[in-house]
Amino acid sequence: MRRFATLPLLLSLALISGRAGAEEAVPVCNALTDLMAPGAEPKLQAVAPDRQRARFVKDGSEQPGCPKDIASCAAKRYLVADDRVIVTSTTGAYACAIFTGHAPTFPTSSGFLPLAALTDVPARPSTDWRGAWHSGDEQQIEIKPAAGSAFALEGYASYGGDDPERVARGAVNVGQFSATVTPAAGKAAFSLDLDGKVLPVDANPGDDSACRIRLWRLGDYLVAADNLRCGGMNVTFTGVYAREKTGK
Repeated sequence: MRRFATLPLLLSLALISGRAGAEEAVPVCNALTDLMAPGAEPKLQAVAPDRQRARFVKDGSEQPGCPKDIASCAAKRYLVADDRVIVTSTTGAYACAIFTGHAPTFPTSSGFLPLAALTDVPARPSTDWRGAWHSGDEQQIEIKPAAGSAFALEGYASYGGDDPERVARGAVNVGQFSATVTPAAGKAAFSLDLDGKVLPVDANPGDDSACRIRLWRLGDYLVAADNLRCGGMNVTFTGVYAREKTGK
């Protein structure tokens, strides 16, 4: 059985650097920040079929000197052969990757994986965007066919819904969006003004209040990245989503 840990929704937008005066930055895997970076191009890969296990590797924020191929850098979390991951960046011999499991909780885990443990998956842009997509239990995007080749999207995300104390005092932050878009080559991107009007993703570049969302369909995943302006504090739709099975 795979072992994985839920990926925290609270994002650190600044990459962790070394101590003052250090010559090199500490190697850190922050996959969600990678996805939100301008020009991000997430890549679908898979654990090689000859790998019984691919263990995640600690980064420099978890343990100084990592990632390295030594026992002290090995994390408890691991994937198995043919598991699909989304790679957001590479550092030396390691890929910063995200894996999302299936129902009921759609657990998401991220971290460094050895590049040698991964193999490319043929790139086939998907035209099938339909379904209820989840990343963890606080992010959902439902997609239904609309006119022509367009799709109607309804998104809901929260922060703090897994914290009983926050729930008890009504401190759960939420975000929602509705948009109808026409994907092209397995991608879609749009922005929403304060009235909910759907605009091009780069419309009104000086407007810091606009919600901006980019989407990719990669293999069995839906990948999303936003600009942290699509809900309350710490709410984000950024993540790797797995589709809810319909039973058909």
